[in-house]
Amino acid sequence: MANVVEIRNVTKSFGSVRAVEDVSLQVEEGEFMTLLGPSGCGKTTTLRMIGGFEFPDRGRVFLGGQDVTDLPPYKRPVNMMFQDFALFPHMTVAQNIGYGLRIGGVSKRETAQLVDEALRTIELSHKAASRPAELSIGQKQRVALARALVRR
Repeated sequence: MANVVEIRNVTKSFGSVRAVEDVSLQVEEGEFMTLLGPSGCGKTTTLRMIGGFEFPDRGRVFLGGQDVTDLPPYKRPVNMMFQDFALFPHMTVAQNIGYGLRIGGVSKRETAQLVDEALRTIELSHKAASRPAELSIGQKQRVALARALVRR
């Protein structure tokens, strides 16, 4: 089986603090993987490097066999859902869900279709024009999940 995710000898420091040191891992197609450890051990930093939100100081990141180490998040075939949901407060629910599609070059028509389908799936079609501040925590969580899954 092919590796869907692979990181090789990645290291990341923030100033004098070494957040991740010489970490390697492989996740094959169909596998589930969990990163476990105490607060501050580098789990989130490792995931952020896979997603392209942080770049390793050393080492390489591969997704689907392709070296994506130097690619920005929107050019990587992966999505992340953050604990704080990371919704854009100035955008509507529909715009938040479709954001990654639009910057990824998906046409307006296809984006609209995919967003409509996602809104139906998460049962928030009636909130499409709402802003995140108008949503409950559970609704924000569903919007963040839809945004992560719509790019599959």
